[in-house]
Amino acid sequence: MSETPDTNSRTEVVRDTIVLQLKLIVDGLRDLALMPLCFFAALIGLVIHSERPGRYVYRILSYGRMSEKWIGLFDDADKDEMEPIKYEGKNFDDLIVKTQTAFESKYVDPEKKDLLVKKLNEALNDINGKINQRKST
Repeated sequence: MSETPDTNSRTEVVRDTIVLQLKLIVDGLRDLALMPLCFFAALIGLVIHSERPGRYVYRILSYGRMSEKWIGLFDDADKDEMEPIKYEGKNFDDLIVKTQTAFESKYVDPEKKDLLVKKLNEALNDINGKINQRKST
C-alpha cells in the first residue's frame, strides 16, 4: 500500500518555514538596498532631467517588482487549504493619499504650498540649466 504525500506534512512545513526565512532575509536586503538607490535616483532625476525626472526611480521600481516576483516571498500561500482570504479594499497608497489630504487641508495653506512648489521647480530648473550648460561647453 503506497502512502499519498500529505500536503501539510511536518517536513514540508519545516522546509517551507526555513525557505520563508531565507526569502525574508533576501527580501529585506533588497529593500535595504532599494531605499538609498530610490532616493538618489529620484534626486539625480530631479536635478539632471527636467523633461523626465522620474526616469531613474521608476526604472529601479521596475527592477524591484521583477526581484519581488523572483523572490516569491508568498508563493507558498497557495498551499493554504482554508477558505481563501478575500481582500478588495483599500491599499497602503490609499491610506497615504487620505493622510496627505487631511494633513494639507488642516495645516497647509494652498497659496504657500503653490509658492513652495514653484520655488522648488525654479531651483531645480536652475540647477538643470547649469548642468546642461557645462555639458555643452
